[in-house]
Amino acid sequence: MVEPEVSDLQLTVDTLKTTIRDAQRTITELRAELDARRQELADVQIARAQMEGRLREAERRLAEARHVIDLQREELAGSRAERERVARTGAALHSQLKQLQKQLSKVGKQSPESRPGIAPANLPGAGRRTAAAVKMEPSQPTESVAPAVVQPAFHQEESPVGAPARVAVPSRVLVKPGDTLWSLAQRHHVTVKRLMSLNGLADTRIEVGQALWLSDPPAPEESPNYPTP
Repeated sequence: MVEPEVSDLQLTVDTLKTTIRDAQRTITELRAELDARRQELADVQIARAQMEGRLREAERRLAEARHVIDLQREELAGSRAERERVARTGAALHSQLKQLQKQLSKVGKQSPESRPGIAPANLPGAGRRTAAAVKMEPSQPTESVAPAVVQPAFHQEESPVGAPARVAVPSRVLVKPGDTLWSLAQRHHVTVKRLMSLNGLADTRIEVGQALWLSDPPAPEESPNYPTP
């Protein structure tokens, strides 16, 4: 009866060994699956960090865009006020111009013979014509009638209405610590869009020590053409 018990014991040991091997294989599979899950979790965390970074960048750009829109609204309001002021100034200047034209037409209708003894010295070219007339005349008594002097026409040039005065500004400026594109635009009386266009900036980010253009090089002024007498 000893031999059957030994065989049963041996069978039990073999069964236990098989169970242990199955358990070890299951543990290995579970560890591999755990490592895969950990890798997936790391990938998800990386993707989450990237999305958060993109979200912060989008919020920053949105804030800058809102700021630029507010500046453009302020510039538009200023432009409208300036346009209204220029229109009022133009109307006043137009009224003054009409009054001056009426006065000049009245003065032009008066001939030099109607005011004896007064030479039209205030008219351009009158002095030269009077001197030439005196040289061509022979010596005559005082009672002789003076030759008629041709009165030149008046030429009046109208200046542009509401032309703003030119203010000398530096053409370039260096960015200092604490400066922003908006603060530089406000300081030098230019727009943010103008600064970005002059310096080829894709956004409003600038660096300390960067040189920025504030205006285009001035064009050479043309000399006015005066009419010859």
